[in-house]
Amino acid sequence: MSLFKKSKILVIGDAMLDKYTFGTIDRMSPEAPVPILKVQEEILKPGGAANVAANVSSLGIETNLVANVGKDNNGKALSRLIKNLKINLISNPYEGFKTTTKTRVISQNQQLIRIDDDSIDSINSKNTFIANIEKLVKDCNAIIFSDYNKGSAKNISNLIKVANKNKKPVFIDPKGDNFDCYKNAFAITPNLKEFENIVGCCKDHKEIILKAKKLLKKLNINSLLITLGSDGMILISKNKKPEHIQATSSKEVFDVTGAGDTVIAVLCATYVSSENENDMYFASTVANIAAGETIKKLGSQSIDGKELTNKVYETIEEKNYKNDFFKIYEKLYEHNRIIKNETELNNIIKLIRKLDLTIGFTNGCFDILHRGHTQYLDEARKLVDFLFIGINDDSSVRGLKGDKRPINKIKDRVEMLRRATLDDAFIIKFSEPTPIKLIKKIKPNILIKGGDYKENKIVGSDFVKKNKGEVKIIPLVKGFSSSNVIKKIIKSSD
Repeated sequence: MSLFKKSKILVIGDAMLDKYTFGTIDRMSPEAPVPILKVQEEILKPGGAANVAANVSSLGIETNLVANVGKDNNGKALSRLIKNLKINLISNPYEGFKTTTKTRVISQNQQLIRIDDDSIDSINSKNTFIANIEKLVKDCNAIIFSDYNKGSAKNISNLIKVANKNKKPVFIDPKGDNFDCYKNAFAITPNLKEFENIVGCCKDHKEIILKAKKLLKKLNINSLLITLGSDGMILISKNKKPEHIQATSSKEVFDVTGAGDTVIAVLCATYVSSENENDMYFASTVANIAAGETIKKLGSQSIDGKELTNKVYETIEEKNYKNDFFKIYEKLYEHNRIIKNETELNNIIKLIRKLDLTIGFTNGCFDILHRGHTQYLDEARKLVDFLFIGINDDSSVRGLKGDKRPINKIKDRVEMLRRATLDDAFIIKFSEPTPIKLIKKIKPNILIKGGDYKENKIVGSDFVKKNKGEVKIIPLVKGFSSSNVIKKIIKSSD
């Protein structure tokens, strides 16, 4: 299912042709100290407003493009590209109008130079321009104005009036030193440099938001979406709290060409498709995801509607998973590290399983703690996400070690064990001679014992391996054991 419902978007602005010339360099020119590029390939792409229209069309939305495209060779090439993308082009250039063309020369994935062949002139400004466009405005769901400062903004104020009269939202990708011509539009999407060019330098997010609110009020627009590159976006809307949207792609950035075109195209398309009216935050989030994908590719790139829908759902699921993960994690840490009963044990295990994290189990009497114990426990904690320690209660220790043991009562042994593990292990006592009941209850991923045991002699090893777990044996620290410590104490007291 696509995010984008059947709709119609009108794109108006400065269309241009983007050329990419690829080649290799293996020698210098004898005429001047410059490298010689041996051309291998040339790729043509729609640029400017034509790229915005391409992005809209790729989402499966019917697209009309009003832009002057010349009758020169570059204009003919651009017209063919636009037609192949199933975009309806409305163009009425004057005689001799030259199509704006940007040529990027690239070798070994490095852009060497950009050559701009600009046509900085105004679109036909006769009243017929507005008269002809009003029918298109009435027939669309929204309008995108793509201003590349090539002259198309001359009639923008009249266009906004026509759009507002027909209750059609106008989205603007702005340029220039003055945004006053964009008054009463629905939304504008400057990048930080363009925004600061109007309001002055901003030292942090707080200042961006403060100045954005003033600009929002001055221009009487509904929303201002400021793109911040690797820092994501900031959305400021009327009667809504400002939102900082984190960038989705801090790595794998190949080329930022056309990222702004993608943002405004997807922002508008998502907004008109959203079931939640006036949901600019969701539209901005989707636009942010789309921009993160396009900058991984060379040049101006469109993103397919199905591809973007899948990416959005994947991102939302991942975000929800992270939110759920930390909620569960917080619940887990509400539990005391000393487990008092079976119900508490079951709850803790259930939470850890939900997190899909590993559980380790070890056990012992831990009567008199020494360096052998602490080193062993440190190593055991490193093997798993959560370590459970089973500790024999006093009657169990007597059954194993004799009537003179334990030296320390269970309450003291548990407390010393808690401190020795820095509150980073769950501790539970058991009264049976072996911890097999606990092992079957916990079902650890890893069963851990000290180096004085052979694997086939470790209680619970068969059960753990049968349940796709493993057994780890940690080497002992030589010369350390509770029995030896007790013998030394007795000997020293004689």
